[in-house]
Amino acid sequence: MFENSFFNRKKRDIAPFIFLALGLFFILLGYILTRAYFFWANFSYFSTETSNDVLLAFLHGLRFDFVAIALLNTPLILALCVTIWFRRFVNISMIFILCYLLLVDVPAIIINFIDTVYFPYTGRRSGPEIFSMANDVVTQLPELIFVYWGYVIGTVVIFVSYVLLLSRFRKKLKPVFINKLLMLLLCFALILLFIVAGRGGLQSKPIRALNAYSYPSSGLGSLVLNTPFSLLREDPDDLKRVNYFSSDEDIKAVLDIAGSKIKAVEHKNHNVVILILESFGLEYFGPPYGLRSYAPFLQGLAEKGRFFPNGIANGRRSIEAVPSILAGIPSLMSEAYMRSPYQSNTLYGLGEIVKPYGYSTAFFHGAKNGSMYFDDTTYRFGFSEYYGRDEYPDSSQFDGQWGIFDEPFLQFTLDELDKMSKPFMSGIFTISSHPPYTLPEQYEDTIQEGDIPMHRVVQYSDMALRRFFETAATKDWYKDTLFVITADHTSDNFDPRFASTLGRHQIPIILYQPNQDIKKGVITEVAQQIDIPATIVDYLSLPEKDKILPFGRSLLTENSHADAIFKEEDAFWLLSQGKYVKLPMDKNAAIETGDLPDTFTKSLESEVPVDLEKLTRRLKAYVQIYTNGLIDNSLYRFSSEKTE
Repeated sequence: MFENSFFNRKKRDIAPFIFLALGLFFILLGYILTRAYFFWANFSYFSTETSNDVLLAFLHGLRFDFVAIALLNTPLILALCVTIWFRRFVNISMIFILCYLLLVDVPAIIINFIDTVYFPYTGRRSGPEIFSMANDVVTQLPELIFVYWGYVIGTVVIFVSYVLLLSRFRKKLKPVFINKLLMLLLCFALILLFIVAGRGGLQSKPIRALNAYSYPSSGLGSLVLNTPFSLLREDPDDLKRVNYFSSDEDIKAVLDIAGSKIKAVEHKNHNVVILILESFGLEYFGPPYGLRSYAPFLQGLAEKGRFFPNGIANGRRSIEAVPSILAGIPSLMSEAYMRSPYQSNTLYGLGEIVKPYGYSTAFFHGAKNGSMYFDDTTYRFGFSEYYGRDEYPDSSQFDGQWGIFDEPFLQFTLDELDKMSKPFMSGIFTISSHPPYTLPEQYEDTIQEGDIPMHRVVQYSDMALRRFFETAATKDWYKDTLFVITADHTSDNFDPRFASTLGRHQIPIILYQPNQDIKKGVITEVAQQIDIPATIVDYLSLPEKDKILPFGRSLLTENSHADAIFKEEDAFWLLSQGKYVKLPMDKNAAIETGDLPDTFTKSLESEVPVDLEKLTRRLKAYVQIYTNGLIDNSLYRFSSEKTE
């Protein structure tokens, strides 16, 4: 025993350190290869970037790879620095390193690989918020495996390749001895190296995701990042108070928020139907908006109503769209509002607002009950009834993946609306225009292929929407109903003009009233999802403006200075008057301004000079209201006062 002890040996075997170094090199190579695949699979997202910037993004990405590797392997290096002094632990250490790499590092690479699938729908690397989706993933796991079988095979290939590679090198590695002093220095150097690597360098503060968007281009931030880094380093609850303005009066002055009371008027007893179309980007419209129309009915309906072609989605995920549309709250933090610690804050949903005026309320979503927490979310926003796949009577209409096909579910929705007491407010969320691009069997040969697979299901959902309105037009409540039609977010790009940060937020927003109770036409002002609650309250003449958040405005009143806001690329954006302002979360980064791209419909006043400094102050005011309002639970402090 004594002969094998630490005190009786002058040299130590560093083979475990060498094996770890080789293993981590191959792990780093895995990060690089999965980044290359991520770039290839999402090439359209980065197509406007220069090749030089793309190369720099790959190089900058190494910094974030080092951070992820260092953070994941710190427990391993600390354990090794202890066991390396005991020769009897050498073989055990080698086996432990092999197991650790296979159980910790290789799964991280697989996560980096698989996140390629999710990126097109969010426009960012997945962070801690993804864990709150575990329930949805588990319930849909068989369907996900069936649809994304290629990624399942890829996962197996990655894991098996690492098992064979690392096992082979472990067996071939020979003992390498150095003296105790060098061993001590080596342990110290490795610990120091891991500390520096885990911080991302010697700068004063550890790097965060926002550093990825600062160089070489903000549009390449997601390419620079890796998913394990986002999971390890991003805190979804990390809202910090901002103080761009010293007083509420300054904010009110910047946003022109009036504090006077308004007189109550008799409200309308009209019905409201809010149609949220899954993944319907503006680019699926034909000229003058997109290249070719894949939603001819919806585009025709837009021409009969009040149409906002410059509509903006305030987020990139369905779970962000519902609070925006039903409660008027934008998505300006990394975590979706309904999965954040602020979900219990005071927030008035449309269902809650209209109930005191005799409205019955219901929300319809053909997906599996519990999907994206839509049932709990809509209950939270005052909708009394929820109809999902569980309530649909015919299981044969299940698409095999997400829920009930749009056409039959929309007809089912009409039957249920007929049963509701009048007036009513309903929300309807379609599901079919979504990967895996499944069509009912009877339409497989009749709906033509488009430029991308998404186009077939968009055409199907548009057809289902047409039949919905044909049936609705036979109902006695139809002419007394306001239809608000929009999308939750955009999806796959096929028109390169929309392959930009701004283009990926462009959705149609349509107000349609069969009796032409509202002024119709194409309105070129910027509009956004969070304008919908204010629009409905205005249309119904409800004295409830104190329950409307200050971020949105009524779309029934023209406003050439209308704003739209969202968060993307670790920055806040404001769109207004044909311009945009980009406010990076990194306080040391410069504020960017510019013209809206050609995908936006220009107004006749587009040549009027715009005060960009004023727009910047407006954006800062919105950010301060949002951030501090969530922290203090005081979002409604800037809403209009109660009516007399």
